[in-house]
Amino acid sequence: MRTTRWYRSLFFKVFFWFWSVIFLAMLAAVVTSDWIGDDYFRQATPREQMHLIRLLERKPPIIAEDRKLWRKLRPGWNLVAVASDRVRQLPHDVEEFVDAAEESGRILWGQDDGWLMIGPVARGDYLYVAISRQQWGSFLEDEHRWMVPVAVVAVVTLLCFTLVWSLTRPIRRLQRAARQLAQGNFDVSGLRADEHRHDEIGALSGEVIDMAAALQRLLQSHQQLLRDVSHELRSPLTRLQIALGIARKKDQQDALATEHDRIERAVAQVDGLVGQILDLARLQQQDSRALLLEEDDVDSRLDDWLSDAAIEIDDKQLRLQRQNNPVPLTCEWDWVLIERAFDNILRNAIRFAPEHSELLVALESDGDWVNLAVADQGPGVPDDELQRIFDPFTQVDSARDHASGGYGIGLALVKRIVELHDGMIRAENRSPGLQITIRLPRKINH
Repeated sequence: MRTTRWYRSLFFKVFFWFWSVIFLAMLAAVVTSDWIGDDYFRQATPREQMHLIRLLERKPPIIAEDRKLWRKLRPGWNLVAVASDRVRQLPHDVEEFVDAAEESGRILWGQDDGWLMIGPVARGDYLYVAISRQQWGSFLEDEHRWMVPVAVVAVVTLLCFTLVWSLTRPIRRLQRAARQLAQGNFDVSGLRADEHRHDEIGALSGEVIDMAAALQRLLQSHQQLLRDVSHELRSPLTRLQIALGIARKKDQQDALATEHDRIERAVAQVDGLVGQILDLARLQQQDSRALLLEEDDVDSRLDDWLSDAAIEIDDKQLRLQRQNNPVPLTCEWDWVLIERAFDNILRNAIRFAPEHSELLVALESDGDWVNLAVADQGPGVPDDELQRIFDPFTQVDSARDHASGGYGIGLALVKRIVELHDGMIRAENRSPGLQITIRLPRKINH
């Protein structure tokens, strides 16, 4: 069992991240509030005083009247002039700054509500003050202070998104891996990236990887057991068939012909079952690279397959209805396997179709895909069992299954053949009957 240290646990990460974001938001609010309210004055440095003198020499002043100074200011440093006896015409922040400078008797540098000021310097009847709103904090003037909470919300959102993404991405990979396992695909190598996480998700990913490996070993041992048992049954079946042939020769009067026929049918059934099991096991071990692909016309192949089943169709007096594609289709498939899959579906439909009923065989093209469907008018399958009928040894509790006497291997063989061709298969009930549709790509991409 994989264990996780408490400080690496998912609980601690979420708890710590939550309080870190809250602390960061509070700290940003407090620091911003303190910075905005951090108004102070100090003596101007010689460099700052020289900057004010250069502004006096080079820049025309802005005359302050009726406290409407802020509307006249421009980005960068501005030179503001006010009559010595009309200091009250300045805005309150600048007036406070000028009063503080006169009390100290020095040229000051000041910051007040995000504005930077240098001065004042008296020339004639006017006082001159340098004012700037070009510094980094000046964007937080009254009409722009809404940007502070927006910036805090943006940072908090980014941090929360990072946390959520780090949690949901591996969970989505686990979801895909679980879906693959449900479909019989035990390749969960995509979880290797999360296995090294030192939290609950990493531990869960490791457990899923181990579970997939255990399931794969179990399935392989099951398949190996089926192959071994099937091979072991071949020899006694062969001996039984030889003994049956000898017994028939000895029974010159055919006194035991009925019993011999019954034995022969039973041996043939067991032999067919063993052959299907071996074929299924072989196909399950095979991949698409082993297919013997050949390009050919689907319509001509379909004509041959239906001709082979013509006797069975005529015996039940079925009405065969063909739906051909308007344009000839050329596909690259392993035709031996495709023929076997189609023949299995077709003969099942013939077996379950009532006499004098209709049998539908449809072929249509859908871009780079081909749909091949067979439908009968016999008993259908319960809706909740439609997917299970393609599993090996599945016996569906319906009139269709009881009438078949099969072992649930034929459709499993069909499904595996379709999977080897990168295709899909589905079953759906009709009114009445069952339709099975094979969907295959026209060409397999290895």
